[in-house]
Amino acid sequence: MAQKTFKLITEAKQKVELVKEAYDPSKPKTMKFRGIFMQSEKRNGNGRIYPYSELKPEIDRFIEEMVNTDRALQELEHPESSEIDPTRACARILRLEEDNKQWIGESVIICSDEKFGIKGTLCGDTLAALA
Repeated sequence: MAQKTFKLITEAKQKVELVKEAYDPSKPKTMKFRGIFMQSEKRNGNGRIYPYSELKPEIDRFIEEMVNTDRALQELEHPESSEIDPTRACARILRLEEDNKQWIGESVIICSDEKFGIKGTLCGDTLAALA
């Protein structure tokens, strides 16, 4: 079987770090990345400036309800709403930590192949989508 090659596509202008970990052949391969996920008091790529006083409580709630319960998913494209469609998920946020009015996050790439009708594919310890 031919090995698939994937490219990480991003429109971010800031540095994104690929996290390398020791390889364990008994576990599925994973790919993690780390970088700035949110910033306050600074104009973002959409031209918006989020006040720290409004953003911090929302991110704290998101961390408590979603990140800490392993339900924080990301889509490749910026979704139209704040709700993430699990069938379009590309990564799961593992952690978010505040650093000087910005939040540094770490995510793991998850497997989902809607094109071939594969939903609920397990990649590492993450369920990509629900049927």
